[in-house]
Amino acid sequence: MKAADIPNKLRTPLVACLVLLIGLPAFALGWYSINGLSGNRATWGFALFALTLVGIAAYAFLLLRFLRIRVHEPLRYFRSRLEDISEGFIPDEIPEEPFRRAEPGIAEAFRQVIEINRMLLRNVDNLEQGFEEERQAKLAQLALTNAYQRFVPKDFISFLQKSSITEVKLGDHVQTEMTILVSDIRSFTALSEGLTPEENFRLINAYLYVMEPVVNEHHGFIDKYIGDSIMALFHRSPDHALLAALRMLERLREFNRDRAAAGEEPLAIGIGINTGSMMLGIVGGENRMEGTVISDAVNLASRMEEFNKAYGTSILFSEHTYRRLADPSRFRVRRVDRVRVKGKKEPVEIYEVTGEGPPAGRPAYDSQEAGETL
Repeated sequence: MKAADIPNKLRTPLVACLVLLIGLPAFALGWYSINGLSGNRATWGFALFALTLVGIAAYAFLLLRFLRIRVHEPLRYFRSRLEDISEGFIPDEIPEEPFRRAEPGIAEAFRQVIEINRMLLRNVDNLEQGFEEERQAKLAQLALTNAYQRFVPKDFISFLQKSSITEVKLGDHVQTEMTILVSDIRSFTALSEGLTPEENFRLINAYLYVMEPVVNEHHGFIDKYIGDSIMALFHRSPDHALLAALRMLERLREFNRDRAAAGEEPLAIGIGINTGSMMLGIVGGENRMEGTVISDAVNLASRMEEFNKAYGTSILFSEHTYRRLADPSRFRVRRVDRVRVKGKKEPVEIYEVTGEGPPAGRPAYDSQEAGETL
């Protein structure tokens, strides 16, 4: 067994045993020489006895020094550095001084501990880098999704049962029932003739900017802008569409007060509402796609908006919407007329809403017979 293989706690007992094994026979020999011999023999016996004891002491001293220099001190340094190493404070290389005269096995063990910890730190760094890259990728994906939602509404994507715009593909579609709201600025063409293109652009953006939140606040979403026109969809209840339309007129009055204060002409809008089944999906080609709604119900909502011009009203909606209202008594509603819409075989009843509360009592229009076509 090498001295380096002797554990600390066994060093003293082993040295003591060594002293006893060698020292006792030598002591006995010396004692016998001193007491049993005389003259020169006794002198030589005593000398042998003394030399044996000195040899034993010298051997024990050298062994202890050997163990201290080559085993004990390196291990003590090793132990003192383990806490630092566990916290990531790893030396660049094995210190020469503590291990210069140490047993090779101890130096090799220290080197392996350092290398293992370096490997673990590299793995941790790689994991952290991977997590950071994944986090950045998710943030980029979120930013991309948020940017796309400005062009394709989040609700539109949800109806297609997709979690992200990146999952949407050409031809995705779903059939559902919704309420369509179409609004348009009255005489905008004539109004825009007196404006520069930049002023036109600024006016439309200012108008749409105040109208968009109204739709969102009433659980709808804007499907598209067509110039100064807005097409919005409401999937929860037709009541939300009527409330949004009324609020749009309120916001328009506020908008016009600001325009009047600036010496500008007020705007007037017409709103048409209809409810029906529709196909909502993605159309287009390989390089250009968009979300859209395909339904005859959309066309009828657009006709409702146009009827406002003929009846001098602001908000008209169809009988299909009226029949689906959760609480018709919540609104001031009156029947306006029964007309045959171009392209339709059956006549359609149209209604006006002027606010929330009991009916206004205004008489219905009788200028159009059900047989005529608008």
